[in-house]
Amino acid sequence: MNSFKKILIFILFLAVTLVSCKTNETKKNAEKTSEKNGKHNVLFISIDDLRTKINSYGELEMITPNIDKLAFEGLQFNQAYTNIAVCGASRASIMTGIRPSETRFNDFSSRASKDTPNAKPLNQIFQENGYETISYGKIYHHKDDFQEYWSEKDNGQIQSDFQDPASIERINNAERGEYGKKQPAFEYPDVDDYAYNDGKITKNAINKMRELKDQNKPFFMAIGYVSPHLPFIQPKKYWDMYKHDEIELADNGYHPKNVQKIAIHAQHNSAEMRKNYLDMPLEGKLDDDLARNLIHGYYASVTYMDALIGELIKGLDDLGLRENTTIVLWSDHGYFLGEHGFWCKHSTFHEAVKIPFIISSPDYAKNKTTQSFTELVDVYPTLCELTNLKAPTYLQGKSLVPVLLDPTKEIKTEVYTRYKQGEAVIDKDYSYTEFVEGGKYLGNMLYDNHTDIRQNTDLSKMKSSAKIVSKYKEKLRIKRAEVNKDLFQK
Repeated sequence: MNSFKKILIFILFLAVTLVSCKTNETKKNAEKTSEKNGKHNVLFISIDDLRTKINSYGELEMITPNIDKLAFEGLQFNQAYTNIAVCGASRASIMTGIRPSETRFNDFSSRASKDTPNAKPLNQIFQENGYETISYGKIYHHKDDFQEYWSEKDNGQIQSDFQDPASIERINNAERGEYGKKQPAFEYPDVDDYAYNDGKITKNAINKMRELKDQNKPFFMAIGYVSPHLPFIQPKKYWDMYKHDEIELADNGYHPKNVQKIAIHAQHNSAEMRKNYLDMPLEGKLDDDLARNLIHGYYASVTYMDALIGELIKGLDDLGLRENTTIVLWSDHGYFLGEHGFWCKHSTFHEAVKIPFIISSPDYAKNKTTQSFTELVDVYPTLCELTNLKAPTYLQGKSLVPVLLDPTKEIKTEVYTRYKQGEAVIDKDYSYTEFVEGGKYLGNMLYDNHTDIRQNTDLSKMKSSAKIVSKYKEKLRIKRAEVNKDLFQK
């Protein structure tokens, strides 16, 4: 055997050994956490409408000490994205591990059990493997979606449990909106943290964890905070944490330069807010006073939710369960606060699709961040690997365990997201969206993620961008084929 062949064989042997060692390390870590107290628990914390405008992500406007602490205690994913910026569809997607498409999971009313009846949702796979599966608050958009796979659940989302008598009186006398009587967009009465449902589910979760510990039962506990979804309602003490006159308005409250009408008309008109809340103009820019009140309400609502998360995790710690529990904190999508004149979500623009995402798991990365691109469909296979459960073969995400072991590792370099006619592919260089309906091309938009992360200038029609557009058209074509593949083909 010549020396070249010997070197080649040695390199192959070394590569196989390294892969084997890494696989064994993953397995040992999972077994290590499981051996501490039987099966490995999961605390699955969902937050509605939370964008990455928080301290651990480098933006200092909001007060979020408990989310920041969780990031310190685990791995923060700096390039995490929703697969669709609307709650019902996003939640159906994360719970099944299946991407949204033009024909499934495409709006707020989506039901996982209807669009993908052959899927095995997260609550089912944990229940079938001996876990208590608990759902408090908003997990699926519809409380009866795959409800048979919860050991215990409450009434789901309670979104508008106003406590201020003045608010309740206004609602009683209000005109009808799209979904019922119009409501105030914010309130801040002098009540305690448990007056609102988000406070109640926190108490219930801690009591349930105590009960399950006493019974020595493993759990997959899903806690869904509605805050900071509209209406922005929270105890007064959280509103008072912010100086109203110092709250800054978005400085790019204009449509992106060169953007096509389809990108604005098809994707976003802030209808959720304008049609259902009092004092809102049906079109046009909001005046500064109203905009500042909304931003103030959003900030206060986030800080209230952050305090409850702190209490929830402290309860886990006090019970001695933390060393055998993985915590996953995620948001179903981001949120606009006046950028481009937009409010709410419902688009493929940056503010709508970028999300906070943190995993704190025993024996894995702590006080680290990663730039590895991540999508919500990656959560399902990750939890299966962390808990030694066999994942369904149809899953469209990738396990993030390799990144939890080594945060410098990149398991993917791009993500796919969509909303209605818009489909986007995003990587470190560009965000590219095409608008397609019934197979008909309607338009596109392109933004440079290095020089224009706030997406103020659409490059798609510039001659200098022709090659880039062609490249990303092909990327999106490949992604579209993956998304539309029949996952349950026999």
